[in-house]
Amino acid sequence: MLVTDIRKIDDKRYCLYIDYEPYASVYPSDIRRLHLKTGEEVGEPVLAQFRQEYLYKRALNKAVNSIKFSDKCEYDIRQKLRDLYYDEEIIESTLAKLRSYGYVDDLRYACGYIHRHTAKKGARVISYELAMKHISQEIIEQALEDTDMPDEMETIRRILIRRYSIADLTDKRQKVLAYMSGKGFNHRKVAECMRELISGSDE
Repeated sequence: MLVTDIRKIDDKRYCLYIDYEPYASVYPSDIRRLHLKTGEEVGEPVLAQFRQEYLYKRALNKAVNSIKFSDKCEYDIRQKLRDLYYDEEIIESTLAKLRSYGYVDDLRYACGYIHRHTAKKGARVISYELAMKHISQEIIEQALEDTDMPDEMETIRRILIRRYSIADLTDKRQKVLAYMSGKGFNHRKVAECMRELISGSDE
């Protein structure tokens, strides 16, 4: 197996290329330990041992560290490990261990995401954003059902009062509707709340 490049990633890490393909991120100590030099061969058993003894453990440590301070979904972990040049076999093995430890759970993540964003966004946009993280529709629907959602009309009313004057609701009606629709709120409910606020101001 030919070492075709050892490309610097940052002050601590390099990307090791084997046969012109990125193989893994390595540290200077790894380069010395494995006697890696661009243009020279490295034995497959040597890389297999390095992979087993170091890469699997490092991938798991990187994943665990990434979820210490904030919950992550499987997609977040997968992307992070891909960015660090871990291959799919190592990534899937890491995710399997995280699932078994209860460290990653897409349903729990989706419920938390919904809880954090319902004060500013409607269910439609939240569902779209979760889907963009490759969370299944089944899990999203379950999370929406399991999460204690605030009344959407009350959320809309609160946002309108905080963000717009009564004059805005009258003179910039289409702009307000477009903004709220973009946040995922039901168009009919937004229009109804606007009418109520405008009507209330006339009393």
